[in-house]
Amino acid sequence: MMRRAPDRGSMSMEMALVTPLFVVFLMLLAGAGRLVDAQSQVDGAARDAVRSASIARSPEGAVRLAQQAADANLNGRDWCAGGPVVVTDTSQWGPGGRVSVTISCDVDLGDLAFIGLPATKTLRGRALAPIDTFSYRGGDTGEDAQ
Repeated sequence: MMRRAPDRGSMSMEMALVTPLFVVFLMLLAGAGRLVDAQSQVDGAARDAVRSASIARSPEGAVRLAQQAADANLNGRDWCAGGPVVVTDTSQWGPGGRVSVTISCDVDLGDLAFIGLPATKTLRGRALAPIDTFSYRGGDTGEDAQ
């Protein structure tokens, strides 16, 4: 008669060792996916905000329209702790000039901190656009293009 090899239970031992590594790998993928999605949304908000700022009729209006566009884009995003921080640079305002918008957002990763990810990660999106020469009126008229 043939004897069985002494490897009984080796499959259970392999599963006990590999399963936690597999779960950690899946959690890292989830964290990376969340960061990629959040970065995409921050970049899109910056793009929309700079477009809104570029059609404003004054530097003050550009700042206001950029903030409104960023808030509208990122409204209800609970991953953006404290809301977006919008910085609008109108130092080159005028015909042929340009405007830039930088949006910063702190992404909450607290639920994934146990696998080594930081509790929060600051993401930044920046966009640059030329001033729309057809809506530029020079100076502050008190009204903004909508």
